[in-house]
Amino acid sequence: MDRLKNIFSRDIEPSDRYLADESRMQGGDASKVLFPENSVEVAEILKYSSLNKIPVTIYAQGTGITGASVPFGGIVISLERMNKIGEIELDAESGEHFVKAAACATLNGIKDILNGTELFYPVDPTEMSASIGGTVATNASGALSFRYGPTRKWIRSIEIVLMDGSIHKIVRGQNFADDSGSFNVFGKSFRIPEIKMPKCKNAAGLFSENAMDIIDLFIGSEGILGVITEVEIGLAPKHASISVVKFFDTEIEAIDFTAYLKDSKDVMPDFIEYFNGSGLEMIREKAKKDPQSVSMPKISDNANAALFFDIEIKDNNINAAFNKLLSLNVDWKGSWCAWENIEKERIKNFRHALPETVNEYIAGVKKKHPSIHKLGTDFAVSDEKFGELVEFYDSVLNRSGLKYVSFGHIGDNHLHINFLPSNYDELEKGKEIYKVIAEKVIELNGSVSAEHGIGKLKHRYLEMMYGAEGIREMRRIKSVFDPHFLLNRGNMFPCGEL
Repeated sequence: MDRLKNIFSRDIEPSDRYLADESRMQGGDASKVLFPENSVEVAEILKYSSLNKIPVTIYAQGTGITGASVPFGGIVISLERMNKIGEIELDAESGEHFVKAAACATLNGIKDILNGTELFYPVDPTEMSASIGGTVATNASGALSFRYGPTRKWIRSIEIVLMDGSIHKIVRGQNFADDSGSFNVFGKSFRIPEIKMPKCKNAAGLFSENAMDIIDLFIGSEGILGVITEVEIGLAPKHASISVVKFFDTEIEAIDFTAYLKDSKDVMPDFIEYFNGSGLEMIREKAKKDPQSVSMPKISDNANAALFFDIEIKDNNINAAFNKLLSLNVDWKGSWCAWENIEKERIKNFRHALPETVNEYIAGVKKKHPSIHKLGTDFAVSDEKFGELVEFYDSVLNRSGLKYVSFGHIGDNHLHINFLPSNYDELEKGKEIYKVIAEKVIELNGSVSAEHGIGKLKHRYLEMMYGAEGIREMRRIKSVFDPHFLLNRGNMFPCGEL
């Protein structure tokens, strides 16, 4: 009780910072914000909240774009004081290097720890100020997932605090579902979620797989099962690389070349990023108006699509790497290429220039229409379905008359379509098209959220994807760990007890 009093003595009245995230979701409210400093204090708060039926929302860095950190009643637990990062360690048995980090340590903080070493953490969401706990909760990914996979692949262990106040360390490889698909852990017995996962990049809903590891149930669970307080992440060896941006006359040529790259036996890119013609035009216009803001080479006026990718330089042999590129037997005229860090950073700016320009466009529209917001897809499908989805994109979007750009992780068949409404009517039309595209993605057995999760904003799309029975299965699992549905209420599916 004394510990609980001490925790509550550090509470504050909620400010806007703790009532919103990058989704700009409106209406958040809470009675208090608490600041635990360790897992034991998190456990005390959860146990107290469970006994008193008080809803709890977890706040870390607030970088999510699905409303997952936005509270609607109850209290907020901010993990911001739990941000320590340990030393680099070596697993003598596996030979793998790893680092332990508290939940609110940022990806940038981890990157700083690894500076000057030959190691890196290969999960690279665009938002490097995101917390490690938040990225585990959403199974975050980014461009490098093409070669290295999403967060799930790199998590060795997690520490989790459940609503009953119990604390558990879950180590990968120690606890699997039995032949009947059941777990018996933490004093709880339950079957894995009976849902069919898409065979593509996916961050939508709870994970389910025959003989699955219990740790994978919590990774990507969006905080609805427990609070992640510490993470042990695996590290990969760095390698030198050549950065390439190749421009194309048509978008079809870029998409065809992507397939060629993915099938090539000689070239294994770290990532493959795509930019469509309207996206390139937005960057050109920005460069004309404010040349200092776009630190990159000039984009050809004839380019109507582009691919950005890195290829590995093995054994410091740059000539061999160039020969691999030349072996692709395509016209490299007008392409950008860099292998020194300064020039590679200039090219890397190209990767971020378009989403930044889109955000600036929306900010400008909001001055006239305050409720306007960016509308972007997060859909992915398998390799064999991607061509059909691209044809559907072209058909629907070209008929719509709406302004949009398309860019993203084409290596994972994961393009972001960003609608750019100039008024409320166009925003509503964009929402209708978003739903039409989502229906097509589901028809193609794809995912409605490949990397951002569901949060509180995409319930309808998760139910479209898995059906009412699939949502019931996820709610069944939540009820095992949180019988009163108090923790992160409204994330993944609407709140309310079974």
